[in-house]
Amino acid sequence: MTFLHSCQRAAELISQSLDEPLDMVDKLRLRMHLSMCGNCRNVQDQLNLIHKMGGQIGTIDVCDDSADVPLPHGNSAG
Repeated sequence: MTFLHSCQRAAELISQSLDEPLDMVDKLRLRMHLSMCGNCRNVQDQLNLIHKMGGQIGTIDVCDDSADVPLPHGNSAG
């Protein structure tokens, strides 16, 4: 049994941890790996951001109907 995970395995566990809890052994190994690997900490930050943004899909109103923006060439909407 290896004490530390490879970066590839660490990335897999980071992703998995966003969906489900890790077992104690993987959690400790990942924590140890992240304490020594800046690249994997960056991966963790990026995946956390993507996960957070993904959870907001469908909740962000990108079309504000209260703003009356004229359509080009005098066309009307509707």
